[in-house]
Amino acid sequence: MVEVLAFNILFLLILSVVYSTYPFRDHSKLFSHTPLIGFVIGLLGILFMFNPLVIEQGVQFDSRSIIAGVSAMTFGFVPSLIGAIMMALFRIYLGGAGVLAGVSLIFVSFAIGSIWHKARFKNVSNRQHYLGLEFLLVGFVTHLGVYLCMFLLPKELQPAIFAVMTVPFLVYYPIGFYLLCLLLFNQAYRMVTVSDLKRSEHQLKTIFEQAPIGMSLTDLITGEVHNVNQSYLNLLGLKREELLGNTWETFTHPKDKELSAKMTERMRLGERGPFNFDKRFIKKDGSVVWVNLSLCVFDPSSDETLESLCMAIDITERKSKEDKIRYASTHDTLTGLYNRTHFEEHVSSFNSVGRFPLTVAFGDVNGLRIINDAFGREQGNLLLQRIASIIKERIGKEHYAARVGGDEVALVFFNTTKQEAEVIISEIRAQVSEMLVMDSVRTSVSFGLCEMDSQDDDINEIIKHAEKDVDTRKLMESPHMRGRAVYAIINTLHEKNKREELHSRRVSDFCKNLAIALEMSELQISEMKLLGLMHDIGKIAISESILNKQGKLTDKEWQEMKRHSEIGYRILFSVDDMSSLAGYVLAHHERFDGKGYPKGLRGEETPLQSRIVAIADSFDAMTGERTYRESITPMKAAVELKRNAGTQFDPFLAKVFVEKVLRMDWETL
Repeated sequence: MVEVLAFNILFLLILSVVYSTYPFRDHSKLFSHTPLIGFVIGLLGILFMFNPLVIEQGVQFDSRSIIAGVSAMTFGFVPSLIGAIMMALFRIYLGGAGVLAGVSLIFVSFAIGSIWHKARFKNVSNRQHYLGLEFLLVGFVTHLGVYLCMFLLPKELQPAIFAVMTVPFLVYYPIGFYLLCLLLFNQAYRMVTVSDLKRSEHQLKTIFEQAPIGMSLTDLITGEVHNVNQSYLNLLGLKREELLGNTWETFTHPKDKELSAKMTERMRLGERGPFNFDKRFIKKDGSVVWVNLSLCVFDPSSDETLESLCMAIDITERKSKEDKIRYASTHDTLTGLYNRTHFEEHVSSFNSVGRFPLTVAFGDVNGLRIINDAFGREQGNLLLQRIASIIKERIGKEHYAARVGGDEVALVFFNTTKQEAEVIISEIRAQVSEMLVMDSVRTSVSFGLCEMDSQDDDINEIIKHAEKDVDTRKLMESPHMRGRAVYAIINTLHEKNKREELHSRRVSDFCKNLAIALEMSELQISEMKLLGLMHDIGKIAISESILNKQGKLTDKEWQEMKRHSEIGYRILFSVDDMSSLAGYVLAHHERFDGKGYPKGLRGEETPLQSRIVAIADSFDAMTGERTYRESITPMKAAVELKRNAGTQFDPFLAKVFVEKVLRMDWETL
């Protein structure tokens, strides 16, 4: 009996070796291995039956119950069923009185093992649990079922069989079952651990290589790059062989090398991180890329080098946006000079030691409002940009310039006396005076200066003195400039549109003659002549396509055309010598019945001068050449004046104009 047990133990060990070849974690190969495993199980069971313990002729015992049960527990239903069928067929082939009992014990063991596999295998195969008692219990239940199969033997054989096999079935076989389960499941746990390690290694390698962010491993002692993924290579525009073996310092921006070295030294000295900071790399093509680096240190074993793991994210676009936001918060977007906020925040820092003497200058662009009204804000903005360029060119980086208002700039000259600053200011003014807006209007900048000799002086008082100085100079310089600008504007309008020039001159003559007929003073007559010449100055801001359009204007174009009286008002109002004309220009399209524009004034609410211009303007419009209609005769125009007297025109002025200027009989029209 000992020899039989030794033989069975040997084959049980063979079964454990077979188990180690089974791909429990590779589901893609599971189906292809099922028939093979089933065949091996059946073959081992048959081999067991070749060396049985024979009690009576045709009644033999071996370890097939153990192999059937344990195989079902570990390999599952299909391969174990194949093995069970093979063993059952062989037992039938052997024949004898114990065939029915022998076949039954095979399928009882298989059934109990399959039930356990279905209920418990997944729960315990991935984790190591102490299942000794459970295995012993399953072994006992299995062999209790086997023991009950003995009742299928012929009755005359049962007493002898029970006498011999009760203890083996209920004690030895469960213990053998238990030991084989421990052996096989320990093997399974080892395989699971190895499989998990391989999978984890593969996952980590995949994560490292396929990560959408840059990743690298670096030797902290030598600084050499040990490994790097493709995303990092793409970020730097390098090939793997160009980076591996080099140090990061080779590709680090010069301004960031000190920061990078400090971080590396902290890791070498034992800090484990994580560390996070931004730095710049020089790409292969010479361009700069900003990256955010997150680093940590690998705790090495005795045979490993000290390495750092780095994750790099390209933040170039983010940095660019941050720079733009930072620039916009401190700089004027139009001129590129510092803005008022920056100036006010840094005023206190101007009087630092070593910067004296210090000169503060305030500048004011003369006539900017006229230029905006006449030519549009685009031209005004262009003028400011050109002036800012001149200022930046003349003062260089050693001095300071800020735009502190719509047409105001503040300059701070360090280590510069007032006399030295005035030389630079004169050069700026000279260059500005040579500029022409729309090839016609010259401009200028008034400057006020004040010098600060030491820290004992109050910088705010220095600024106030400079502002007062510029106000004084502007009073002297700006009116002359604005007056010249107005005449330059009207000349520009006339040069662009000869028809407008002829129209303005004729209206000027009609206004003068009507003023004479009304027996106005010489001063008023001169004023009316100038008003007639200037009444359409606002058309400088109206598109030439509208002014010269063939045919009737659209509603949108007409609304644009109606703006010219308001624009003319703003242009003239800014010039002291012509401000009295501004209101007349604004109202020269009002009607006597209150249906005109822009204010809808009625009757004598409209200034007399505006009512005179309205008649002169309309008469010339009817008799002069127009792109959209033919002119009419003076007689027909006079009839129109009479017909619209009291509605569009002042009736008294219309009659005087017809009778004394046109020398026609009012009553016979």
